[in-house]
Amino acid sequence: MRKAILITVCILASTGAFAQGTPGTVELTPTVGYWFGDVMARGTTNAFDFDVTIDDSPQYGLRVAYRFTDNWALEGFLSRGRHDLVTGRKELFGGRLKVGDIDVTTATLGFEVGFGRSRLVPFLAGGIGAQRLEPNLSSMSSDTRFVGSFGAGFKLFFSPQVALRFDWRGHGVNVGNSDDDCDWWDDCRRRRDDDWLYFKEVALGLTFVF
Repeated sequence: MRKAILITVCILASTGAFAQGTPGTVELTPTVGYWFGDVMARGTTNAFDFDVTIDDSPQYGLRVAYRFTDNWALEGFLSRGRHDLVTGRKELFGGRLKVGDIDVTTATLGFEVGFGRSRLVPFLAGGIGAQRLEPNLSSMSSDTRFVGSFGAGFKLFFSPQVALRFDWRGHGVNVGNSDDDCDWWDDCRRRRDDDWLYFKEVALGLTFVF
């Protein structure tokens, strides 16, 4: 048993060079993710007088990070996917009817902080930016809204230049309007609790370090 532990320690030590942490490098990560949608409550849009769910769907994206210290990086993120619009709130055994679909494009800029310099590097990340909401319905127009995100993940380095990356993120999108000039997303009489949409994202990517 002690021999196995010693061998494991030696392997980890020998692979320490696979870690992230070189200031001045750029990390490019194409991603494939799955976004869990949220409900547009009744009154969020004038096109429907009932609750409508932005359904779960895959999204494809790209993360670009510039590492300026061993652990800190500035990161940009761009993602796009098409989601079904379905009736209701995902009630158990509830009927669901597709009423359209919506293209969701998200662009954020933020920071990533890694912990440690081993082959497996956990991290926290967050950012702010804009989300473009483009429903494919004649009764609804497109709009761009503020989005903030925060999450965690890890990178598993196969070499100093290549790593597998896993992300979990929460994205909050403000669809409210503070004035009386409400557009298609807004009904000024609705509850303030409905001013935000929340998406949850899980994503895998392959990171290339330059």
